[in-house]
Amino acid sequence: MINYSLTPVVSASPPPSVVAQPGDNVTFHCTDVTGAPGHVGWFKQDNGSEPLCIASMYSSEPTVQHHNGFQPSHMEMFISHRNIFLKITEVDEADSGVYFCGMFDKYIIFTNATVLKVQGMYLIPLVVILGVVTAALPIVFLILVLKIRRDTKRHNTGRSPFHDNMGPIQDPDTLNYAALNFTSKKRKMERRREKELDPHVVYAATR
Repeated sequence: MINYSLTPVVSASPPPSVVAQPGDNVTFHCTDVTGAPGHVGWFKQDNGSEPLCIASMYSSEPTVQHHNGFQPSHMEMFISHRNIFLKITEVDEADSGVYFCGMFDKYIIFTNATVLKVQGMYLIPLVVILGVVTAALPIVFLILVLKIRRDTKRHNTGRSPFHDNMGPIQDPDTLNYAALNFTSKKRKMERRREKELDPHVVYAATR
């Protein structure tokens, strides 16, 4: 196991970014610029903290050592023709960070800094929910408009505008009975007047 005293890495210009979804496989690579056999490795830095060595190996040997709890089943390092690779299998949000390729000589040379951004799974259901809500809003609005129009129409047709002036509407049979009763009373009054006039008396106008 190799122990080095490392200091936080500060980049003069923003490194390139790689955006991945959870479950994707991501591979980084760099070229050994030392030109001589030596130790090489991959490092990860989170939020400007001290870089942590993921894995290291001697460039002329196939044996790889993993450090700081990183597992070979998740992060695989290998060399092919002076090209140094780091393959991350099925990334998740915890894999987000800045990755460096390091060569060990008299001091450590960091090259090929790359920012890995793993998007959270919560973004997908959030987009789906927003889409459903947006699609449902016009339907809800239409239902409210139809309900208001129906209630307004029912209010207008359920009460006559002359209801307050005319009083309660009576039953047709009651109206017919009232009309017959009025006619009967009128006939009785006419007969009573005829009886009061004596048919045997002749009335004449005198001067």
